[in-house]
Amino acid sequence: MKYFLEHNGKKYSDKDLIDAFYQLGIKRGDILCVHTELMKFGKALLAKNDFLKTLLECFFKVLGKEGTLLMPTFTYSFCKNETYDKVHSKSKVGVLNEFFRTSGGGVRRTSDPIFSFAVKGAKADIFLKENSSCFGKDSVYEILTREGGKFMLLGLNYGHALTHYAEERNTSFCRYFKEFKGFVIDELGQKREKRINYYVRDLEKAYVCSLDKINEIVRQTRYYKSIKFAGDFLESYDAKEYVKAIGNALKQDKFAIYEKLLL
Repeated sequence: MKYFLEHNGKKYSDKDLIDAFYQLGIKRGDILCVHTELMKFGKALLAKNDFLKTLLECFFKVLGKEGTLLMPTFTYSFCKNETYDKVHSKSKVGVLNEFFRTSGGGVRRTSDPIFSFAVKGAKADIFLKENSSCFGKDSVYEILTREGGKFMLLGLNYGHALTHYAEERNTSFCRYFKEFKGFVIDELGQKREKRINYYVRDLEKAYVCSLDKINEIVRQTRYYKSIKFAGDFLESYDAKEYVKAIGNALKQDKFAIYEKLLL
């Protein structure tokens, strides 16, 4: 047992975190996509790399060799007219995500030049297909939904990029396809041109996704779970169930997940 975190005088061990994962319904063999904001969980009791390594070890102790772990390593490269280098383009979304991406040991990275993921595990290969749409066919989101994947949020309530996949499937009134193009450099240093569609928000419509509305829908799904841990919350939900719930809401009301911007 290793204590790695302290909040309000209480110390938390790797065993405590593993137990929390089990309470969330995570089990051996799962395909799990994780979004994190670690600053909400108190004081680290280990050096930075040891702390992050402990977190990853907890995930794999629960998932086992049969499981698969994914974390977003978004770069938004093509949105900024930058080349996407699978090895050297740093993730813009979280210190644990970047640590996982560069940790070696079989971790690989997807080719999406806007919304890439780091992935490791028994089913990693199915996520490494080339995709022509960030949230369409053969995207990580499409595969996670099709394969019965799960999402976990640690310390945040806005890890809902899966919503954009549901929007694309259900043809949102306030989004449209925009093509981005640029260059991708692979693991061997080879450079190639790539084009990809991103279902972007229509700025003229002045509508944005409402986290409150989305959270209300997701929290009513059958497999949604939330537990308190070290001063904040861990949440989990089923990808297929999530997409279905958002889709049903949009079919009933096209404004179901949106709020209008005050201009």
